[in-house]
Amino acid sequence: MSVTADALRELHRIHKQLTDLRDRLERGPKQVAGSEATVRRLQMDVEQLKEAYQKARVSSDDKQVQLKGREDKIADLQNKLNLAASNKEYQALKDQIAADQQANLVLQDEILEAMEKIDELEVTVGAAQADFDNATGEATKVKQRVESDKAGLDSELTRVQGELKVAEANLPAELKADYDRVAKVRGEEALAEVDGEVCGGCFQMLTPNMMNELYLSRPVFCKSCGALLYLPEGRAPGQ
Repeated sequence: MSVTADALRELHRIHKQLTDLRDRLERGPKQVAGSEATVRRLQMDVEQLKEAYQKARVSSDDKQVQLKGREDKIADLQNKLNLAASNKEYQALKDQIAADQQANLVLQDEILEAMEKIDELEVTVGAAQADFDNATGEATKVKQRVESDKAGLDSELTRVQGELKVAEANLPAELKADYDRVAKVRGEEALAEVDGEVCGGCFQMLTPNMMNELYLSRPVFCKSCGALLYLPEGRAPGQ
């Protein structure tokens, strides 16, 4: 039984091409899923920032309502102060006005800080929204590209699978069962090119007898990894 290195080399090439096509077909949905996950994450960021912005606005509005209420209260106390019937009542009203005015100063500072925070959040929300919009557009492009590429990849895969069947049909009948067993489990790693005097798949040193068998175009399987071995193009005994 003999099998040429050219035949095995071609068979290995086809297996590698099939692996590449299948990998590309598998990567497509993963790329789509990845871009969609990014969109969901950015959408969540936008929603959280908008919620924080809304809470900051509500808090600021509440403080301004409190400030207006205290200002109205101070105005009312001022009127009462002018009508105070005794020094004791006058002093009590004066102390209350001073306390409310001090509280208003603190509240004004808090309102100013709140408004600055609102301005910062507004910028942050805008940036996050822009990132989300860009990611959404990119995700659409990725999905369209993957869907467009899939048809061509499926067609190419079918064509190469046909090549594989032809190449496998040309193998010696006595080799077919052993080859099928290894190819079913290892795919493209079912074959390996000899590198010097070692298996190109697992780098196990080959015996002189195994090398002689290869030079005689006889099928040789690596005793370590089980790959069907073949010589490099142009390799001759003694090289």
